Amino acid sequence: MQTARRKKTPACLLVVLMFAATGRADTPARPLLVFMQPADAVQPAGLLSFQANPLMLRGSITLSQTGSAASQPTTRQQPGDKDAFPSFLPLLAVPDPKGGCLVFGCQHVQPDPEVKNFKWRLYRGRTPDGYHLTELTEVFQNPENPQGWLIESSMVRQESTGRLYFYIWSRSKQPEKGHALWGFLSDDGLDFKPLSNEPLYLDHDAFGMMWDVRTNRFLTGQVTYQPWKKLYPDNMGPSKRRVLSIRTSPDGLHWDKAVDAGAGGLITPDDQDPPEVEFYRMQPFAYGDRYVAMANLYAATPLIPGQHGPHLGCEWWIGPDGIRWDRPWRNVDAHGDAPYPIKMAPMWFGKEMLFWIGKGVWGLPEYRIASIGSRANAEFSTRTFTMPPKALLLNASVPRGSGLFHQAYVQAELRDETGKAIPGYERDKCLLRDVDDTRIPLRWGDRTGTELAGKKVSMRFFLRSARIYALAVEQ
Repeated sequence: MQTARRKKTPACLLVVLMFAATGRADTPARPLLVFMQPADAVQPAGLLSFQANPLMLRGSITLSQTGSAASQPTTRQQPGDKDAFPSFLPLLAVPDPKGGCLVFGCQHVQPDPEVKNFKWRLYRGRTPDGYHLTELTEVFQNPENPQGWLIESSMVRQESTGRLYFYIWSRSKQPEKGHALWGFLSDDGLDFKPLSNEPLYLDHDAFGMMWDVRTNRFLTGQVTYQPWKKLYPDNMGPSKRRVLSIRTSPDGLHWDKAVDAGAGGLITPDDQDPPEVEFYRMQPFAYGDRYVAMANLYAATPLIPGQHGPHLGCEWWIGPDGIRWDRPWRNVDAHGDAPYPIKMAPMWFGKEMLFWIGKGVWGLPEYRIASIGSRANAEFSTRTFTMPPKALLLNASVPRGSGLFHQAYVQAELRDETGKAIPGYERDKCLLRDVDDTRIPLRWGDRTGTELAGKKVSMRFFLRSARIYALAVEQ
């Protein structure tokens, strides 16, 4: 069950103190712990399950002309159709000083259907709530490139400076080494200048970028080639396949491959994958105290030999550092019914985490990508944490059920460093039933836990027919 979309002033979660959440609207709460993997369940008892959710269609992007064209720079172009907006690929959302978010997206147009060279335009708009788009403005368009522009692009904000970096691919003078990546820099999101007069590096043209606040660097999930005898030759021929590498950069200009991303610095399919699987692209982003990525999988098909095949779908990947990744939910199509994978970090509005894909708004309730749950009676503890001075909020689904099946519950117990229940905070004093929300206040009678601020504690959860997603802190 999902929480209802709120129509009032937008809000968002702050992604742990060490992270910056791209596209946040404001910060009423922050996640203290997220529950996604077996390692998040300390001393488990009973049978726990670890489930992930696909993106769901939340609505459509509505163009609203509430922003006055007169307020825009006169050199910028406004879309001609007031009831529609250009079809563009949303790439980035950043906090808007006016409230809500500034959203950037790139439109690619192929003038000649027989030649895969593209013209492109970069747009900026405002959204107060993640659903309405205002003041849509063209801010940049392709400079001349004799090699011809391609269709893949990405954008990232350097949180330490506020600068915006836009990246896009062209063909290269050395096609045997790959395509050419170009970068452009803007201090204000309106005026862009080249990062370099030369390509930044050569490789394949599918990728996703983020700024990593913890390590103060750019990070990209970059598709590259690996020699491989393919079962079904496609447009790349019979002797290579698409795999992933991770690149990092301290300045957005100089990039290095992360050698510890996998064997030979590559992230490759394994024995659990069908033999023809390839990794096409990935979009990483910060998520609580870790990283999540949507990875796009691909496989050629014998139905169209020698041509680009269809995509298989997307997976949620999870990792501790943005370099090394696990694949715990291979049976979940992370993109749901969306027509394309995400190319942006989430926007946090109200109780939602939202992504724009084409002209649709896709997402989930905040911090509900994955959870720990049980069908019957089970329990687990969290790792030790320092009790904050503000009250705790639980992100959990404890459905009512019906008739004989009114069975779901969650109990929460605070424990000291030795694992003993703290008097006054025993499980029977904090019982949750018939509730499904991302911010459920935790109470032990008239206590909130703030009385223990500064102490090292853990929490023991007891649950049945329920799912637990995150533990957050009031702001």
